[in-house]
Amino acid sequence: MIMLADAPPQDARAAVVCVRPEGRRPLFFSGKLVGKKPGSKFPGDFETPLTAGSPRCITLLRSKVADWSLSVTTPGFTACKLAAPEFGYRVTYSAKSGARGLSCAQTAHAPIGPWKK
Repeated sequence: MIMLADAPPQDARAAVVCVRPEGRRPLFFSGKLVGKKPGSKFPGDFETPLTAGSPRCITLLRSKVADWSLSVTTPGFTACKLAAPEFGYRVTYSAKSGARGLSCAQTAHAPIGPWKK
């Protein structure tokens, strides 16, 4: 019998976004909170270097007044924009740099287990 995982609750407060880099170029995983009201600025921006073959995961918290904007960048190429995080889920992307540019694709999507109370 196959058991399906429960869907996360609508009020899930966190999401985990992982990036698995490939290629020889230096890659950077960055995120920024973008306010829903123009001109708002928020703490929490990050930019972290990625090492080929070593996935990097970031836990993001839900905000009522801002949305996360995520991307993978490398010098000389157009950045890959990642989809907005789905709270209550762990999403993994692969980021590959090559001679023709940078490409990103979602490789895994799973609910986060229940939080300990």
